[in-house]
Amino acid sequence: MDNLHYVTPEEAKEKICPLKPNQMSIWCEGPKCMAWRWAKITDYNHLNPTEKFSATHGYCGMVIHG
Repeated sequence: MDNLHYVTPEEAKEKICPLKPNQMSIWCEGPKCMAWRWAKITDYNHLNPTEKFSATHGYCGMVIHG
């Protein structure tokens, strides 16, 4: 993915969760978390561009990204 804010679920496990700063398990749970958002992909191969969701990359919905 070309957006640096998108990560794989495996990469997410290495990130600290902003919702759990004072708990024993502070690591991101990736798609197991309700805040997880799958990345949107725009397909420009058609006359009418379509959007779909990635099956491999996402991001934390609690972290603001550009």
